[in-house]
Amino acid sequence: MINKIKSHLGVKLFILLAIVITLSIVPLTYVTLRAINDYGEKVAELNEVQIRSQTFSYLKEIVRERADRYEAVFGRIAASTGILGSYASAIYSDMGNHSPRLFDSPQFYLLPQNKIWAGLIDDPVVTLYWGAAELEPDIKDEISALSHMTPLFTRILTENPEALASHSISVTGIGQYCTDDLKAKSTVFNLPPVAEFDLRDGEPMTIFTKSENVSSEVRWTDIYKDDVIDGLMLTASAPVYDNKGVFRGVTGIDVPLDNVIGDILYSDKSRWSEEVILFSFLLDRNGKIIAIPQPYYSFFGISVDKSGLINSGDRLDAALADSEKIDVREFARNLKGQENNLSKIYHENEAYFVVTHRMTKSSWILGVVVRENDMLSSIRESAVALKSTTRNIQIRSVILFLLTGCVAIVIVFVRVRYLVLPLRNLAGATERVAGGNLFVRCPVTTSDEVGLLADSFNAMVGRLQLAQNKQKRYAEALESEVERRNIELGDKKGELEVTIQLLDKEVERRQIISEALKNSQQQYYDTLEASMAGVYIIENGFFTYVNSSMADMFRATREELIGSAPGDMVCNDDRPLVAENTRLRLQGHNIPPYTIQWIRKDGTTFYGEVWGKIAVWQKKHVMVGTINDVSSIKLKEKLLKVQDQRLQKSLDEKEVLLKEIYHRTKNNMLVIISLLDLQVQDIEDEQVRTLFLETENRIKAMALVHEKLCQSQNLSEIDLGSYLKEIAESLLATMVVDNRVKLLSSFEPVAINIDYAVPLGLVVNEIVTNAVKHAFPGNHSGSIYLNVEQSQEGEIVLAIGDDGVGLPEYIDVQNSTSFGMRIIITSLVKMQLKGTLTVNRENGTRYLIKFPEPKAIKRI
Repeated sequence: MINKIKSHLGVKLFILLAIVITLSIVPLTYVTLRAINDYGEKVAELNEVQIRSQTFSYLKEIVRERADRYEAVFGRIAASTGILGSYASAIYSDMGNHSPRLFDSPQFYLLPQNKIWAGLIDDPVVTLYWGAAELEPDIKDEISALSHMTPLFTRILTENPEALASHSISVTGIGQYCTDDLKAKSTVFNLPPVAEFDLRDGEPMTIFTKSENVSSEVRWTDIYKDDVIDGLMLTASAPVYDNKGVFRGVTGIDVPLDNVIGDILYSDKSRWSEEVILFSFLLDRNGKIIAIPQPYYSFFGISVDKSGLINSGDRLDAALADSEKIDVREFARNLKGQENNLSKIYHENEAYFVVTHRMTKSSWILGVVVRENDMLSSIRESAVALKSTTRNIQIRSVILFLLTGCVAIVIVFVRVRYLVLPLRNLAGATERVAGGNLFVRCPVTTSDEVGLLADSFNAMVGRLQLAQNKQKRYAEALESEVERRNIELGDKKGELEVTIQLLDKEVERRQIISEALKNSQQQYYDTLEASMAGVYIIENGFFTYVNSSMADMFRATREELIGSAPGDMVCNDDRPLVAENTRLRLQGHNIPPYTIQWIRKDGTTFYGEVWGKIAVWQKKHVMVGTINDVSSIKLKEKLLKVQDQRLQKSLDEKEVLLKEIYHRTKNNMLVIISLLDLQVQDIEDEQVRTLFLETENRIKAMALVHEKLCQSQNLSEIDLGSYLKEIAESLLATMVVDNRVKLLSSFEPVAINIDYAVPLGLVVNEIVTNAVKHAFPGNHSGSIYLNVEQSQEGEIVLAIGDDGVGLPEYIDVQNSTSFGMRIIITSLVKMQLKGTLTVNRENGTRYLIKFPEPKAIKRI
C-alpha cells in the first residue's frame, strides 16, 4: 500500500487535498463556534447594560414624579400657613379695630386638671390661655381680636385635607386650635400643666425664637412628637409680626406624617413596583430623616429610640451622616447640592442601589432602595435563553461543516483522476526524450494547464533540436572571435602605458600641494601660539592640542595637558554644567561663553571663561575652543556684591527707622487725644466740650495719615479714597448713634503724599462734622456721599456733601468767621493744596474741591 502511494502521483495528490480540506474545515469550524460564543456573550453583556439603564431611568422617573406630588402638597400647605400668618399680623397691627368685648358671658373657665383657661369644646376654634393665673383685660382684648381668624382656620382645613389642625400660639400664652377630629379636639383640654411643658417651648414656636435668622417666611419644623395625637407630626409655621416688627407668635398647620407619606412609613414595598423597589424614604435638605419604614433603620446603620418622644419639644433628630456604616455616610455627603443621585450600598453582604431626587422648593430628598439581585433577575433569564440559542446554532454549524467536507473530498477524488491521466502520458514522453530521441511528441488532449504543459513540452523538444544545430555553428564562430580579441588586447596595452605616465605627473602635483598645506598648517599653529587666550582641541574626550597660553594658564607643560581629560580639571560643582553644554553642542546648539572654575596642576583654582564649537576633522567630530582667565573679573564682582549688600542693609535700617517715626508720631497723637478726653470730662460748658471733641477729630485725621503711611509699601504715599472714607466712617460711628446717617462712597485709586493727605483729612473732617451737626435736624435720616476721581486735565476732584436741609444762603463759606469753615476748609484748600472750592446748595450741600495732582516726592 505504501509503495503504491509512493509511485502514484494521483494518490498522493488526493491524500494531500483531503488533508488540506480537513485542516481548513477544522479551524474554520473552531473559529465559527468561538465567534458564535463571543457574540452570545457580547449580546448578553449589552442586554445587561440596557436593562440596567432602563431600570435606573424608570426608577429615577418614579422618584421624580412622587417627589413632585409631595412637593405640591407641601407647597399648598405652606401657602395656606403664610395666609394665616399674614392675617394674624394684620390683626396685631390694628388691635383697636379687632378687639370688641366678647367676655360679657362666661365663655372661659379654668381647667382643674392643668390650671389652663379654656373656651367651650363646641366652639369651631378651641381657645386656651396659660400665660398667667388670671385673665387680664389686655389678654381678653387680644383673644377677642384673634377670634376674627375663626373663619380662616376652618377654610384652611377644608382646602388642605391632609392637615389635622390649624392653630396659632402667641408669646403671651394664647393658643387657638381648629380641627375636625373630635378625639384630637378633646385631647387639647388635657394638655400637661405649664410647669411640665409650655407650648411656647414646642418645635413650631422655637424654630423662630431660637433662630438668629429673622424672616417672615414659612418654615417647616423637624419631626416631633405631637401633644395632641399619638404619633409623629410635621408642622408648617409662619411667624407673626406687628406693624412695629415685634414678634407676637406663630400660626401653623399640623400635618401628621401618616396622612402625607404613610405609604413610606408603613409599607415594606412601594406601591409603584412590587417586583423591583424594596422600600422608600424621605429626608430633609440637610439629610435628616423625615420618614423611613421602621424595619429598615438598620439598613442605613441607624438606631432610633422613639420612647423618648413625649411632647412637641422632643424632635426626631437622626441623620444619615450619623450612620455606623462608612458607605452610608459617603452617600449622605454625596447628596449635598445634587438634584439626582444614584449610589450603591451594601447591607448584610448584599448589594443595593439607592436612587434619590431633591425637591425643587423645599430641597427635601425622596429616595427608593432596590435590591441588585431583584433588578438583575430578568438579566439572568435573558442570559439563559440566549445561551440555549447559541448552543443550537453551534450544533447546526458543526453538522453543516461536516457535510461540506465530505462533498469536497468526493469532488477532489473525481477531479484528481481527471488531471493525473495526461500527466502520465507526459511522463512517458519525457523518458523517451531523456534517452536521446528528440523526435518524440506528447499528445495534447486538454486545453487547461496540463494541456499547456504538454504543448510546452513539444515546443521544448523542438527548441532542443534547433539548439543542437546552433551549438555546432557557435563553436565555429567562437574560434574566429578569439583571434579578433587578441588583436584588440595589443592595442589596449599601448593605451595603458600612456595612462601610467599621466598618473606619475598627478602624483608629483599632489606632493607640491601637500608641501603647501604643511606650510599653511605651520602658520596656523604659529597664530594659535601667539594668542593670549588658551586654545584647545578635544577629540574623543581628551585634549589633542593646547597652545602655550593655555599651558601657562594651568601652570603645566603642553605635554602634560595633551592626552588628559578636561573633566578631571573642572571643579566638582561645575562638572554637570560642562557635561550638559557638551551634549547640547553635539546636538547642534550654539552655546554662548560661560564661566566655570578650573583646577591647575599644582592644585590651585581659577575662573575661566569657556567657549567651544563642534567641527568635523578627518570625518570625526572634534571640539575647538578657547579659555580666558577671568579670575580678576570674578573678584571685582564679589566686591561689588558685598557693597550692594551693605547698601541694602543700610536702606532696610532707614525704612525701619522711618516706620518707627510714623508709628511713634501716631501714638503721640493718640496720647494727645486721650489727654483731651480726660480734660473734657471736667468741662461743663457744652460749647467748650464741642471744641475739644472737634479738636480730637482733627488730630485723629492727622494720626490716621501716619498710620496709613506706616502700613504702605513705599512709606511716602497712601491711597486717598480709603483714607478719607475711614475718616468719614469714624466720625459717623462716634457722632451718630442710631445709624440714621449713611455713608455713600466711590473713589478711584489715587496715591497721595503726606503734604496733601493731612490738609485733605482736616477738610473732610470739618465738612462731615458740620453735616452731622446741622444737615439733619430733629433726628432726621439721610446720607453723606464722598467721591474721589482723577480728571483728564490732571486734576484730583474731591466731591463731598449731604442730602440734608442744605447750607443757608446767608452763610458765606469763603468769608465765614467759623474756625472750621474759614480757616480749616478755605485756607487749607487754597493755601496748601493750591486748589479751588465750590459750594452747591441744591438738594442739600455739596462741596467740590479741585487741586492739581501732586508731584511724586521720593523720600527714601
